Amino acid sequence: MESQKFINQANEVYQNALNATIELLKQNGGKRYIAFPDFDDEISTFTENDVPIGIWGVGLNDDDHICVQAVVNNIGYGYTGDEFPQEEWVDITEIGIYPTSYPDLYRFVVEHLDSAIDKEAADKVTMDEDD
Repeated sequence: MESQKFINQANEVYQNALNATIELLKQNGGKRYIAFPDFDDEISTFTENDVPIGIWGVGLNDDDHICVQAVVNNIGYGYTGDEFPQEEWVDITEIGIYPTSYPDLYRFVVEHLDSAIDKEAADKVTMDEDD
């Protein structure tokens, strides 16, 4: 019983961090994306399919859902780049990022909110020019 209470409290903390991330980006007007081309800051986490990813871009799409740019970590160690759609911003609900990473998403946004840009600029930063 006590362990379930702890799990519920932890899940509430994770959800609060996600909600706070969304609110920060919503309040930033049209500048709802933060991305770096050289992985200066990265959030290492896993998807629900246990694919290790490194997130280097966080944004808020038109539906006010958090989306990310990420790459598969440990390619060649049982993982391939095909396990994660790296060519586009992906809604975190579609790839199932562990909720334990929501506080890291919040930290990333808080630390870099002054570097926020619009979607068009974020696409230029994150997309290969060859695409």
